[in-house]
Amino acid sequence: MEEFHFKCIVTGPPCVGKSSLLLQFCEKEFSAELDTTVGVEFQSKTMELDSTYKIKLEIWDTAGQESFRSITNNYYRGAHIALLVYDITNRQSFQYLGSWLEEISQMSGENIVTLLIGNKSDHNDRRVVKVEEGERFARENNILFIETSAKDNTNVEKAFEDATRQVVKLIKEGKMVVVNKKPQTVSLNQKEDPKQQQQQKKSGCC
Repeated sequence: MEEFHFKCIVTGPPCVGKSSLLLQFCEKEFSAELDTTVGVEFQSKTMELDSTYKIKLEIWDTAGQESFRSITNNYYRGAHIALLVYDITNRQSFQYLGSWLEEISQMSGENIVTLLIGNKSDHNDRRVVKVEEGERFARENNILFIETSAKDNTNVEKAFEDATRQVVKLIKEGKMVVVNKKPQTVSLNQKEDPKQQQQQKKSGCC
C-alpha cells in the first residue's frame, strides 16, 4: 500500500465548528461545550483510500480570532490541504470568506488543495446561507465544496477524504512533486516541522 504524509490546516472564522469537525473526524465524538482554540492545536489520523493509499494526516486546528492571526499564519507553511469552514446559520461567517481564502493563498501559495465547508447542516431550519451560495463561491474560486454537520457526523469523513483524494490525484498527474519516502511528503512550499509547539485551549465557544 502506497503511503503519504500530508499536512492539513483547518481554518475560518471563530465559532463555526472547526474544533467540532476535528473531534468528530479523529475521535467520533461531539461536544457542544468545546473550548475556543487559542493559537493552534494539533491532531493526527491515519486513513486509507480505496485500499490503495495509506494517508497520515497532520491536522492543525487554527484559531479564528483576529488576535491570534499572527500566530496561526505561521502554520500555513508547507500545508497540502486547507479546510475553510463557515457556519450556514451565520451570514457574517460566509461574507468574509474571500479574505480567508486570500490569506490561504498568501501564506501557503496557490498549490494547495482548498475545500470549502459549510458546517452545521443539522440546523437547516436556521439556515441563512443557501447551498447554492457555497457552491457558487467554490466554483468561482476553483476550490472544492461540501456541507457537513459535526453534530450528527454528516459528511465529516467525506470532507477529509475528498480533499486528500484530490491531493493524491494531483500527485499522480504530476502537478505536485513527491519527495522523501516513509512517509512520503509532498513538496509545495516550505516544510513544516511536525514537532513544532502548539498553543493550549482556554474557555469559550467551539
